Amino acid sequence: MTLNRTNPATSAQFAELLSGWNRETAYLSVGNFNNRYFDEIVEMKEDAVPYIYEELKKGPTLLVHALDRIYPDKVQCEGYVPLTTVCNVWLNILSKIVEH
Repeated sequence: MTLNRTNPATSAQFAELLSGWNRETAYLSVGNFNNRYFDEIVEMKEDAVPYIYEELKKGPTLLVHALDRIYPDKVQCEGYVPLTTVCNVWLNILSKIVEH
């Protein structure tokens, strides 16, 4: 499977949603995922994945949790797993489907 990231409208939509999510949750320590912008990113499904991948390449981000909703049961975490580790696991998975 190869994911498409060439649609300018999708790119603009993702950027707007990400900006809204960051703006509304930047100072929250909990409840970051109970947000309409985050829900809309998840609703984009695989259209959002290449852009989430690009964000992950910049460094660890809570946005990685959108992937858990887009691909339920793809990555299983038991107990506490550091955000950096989760992001690296997803980077490895996505590098095989986004960049090819």
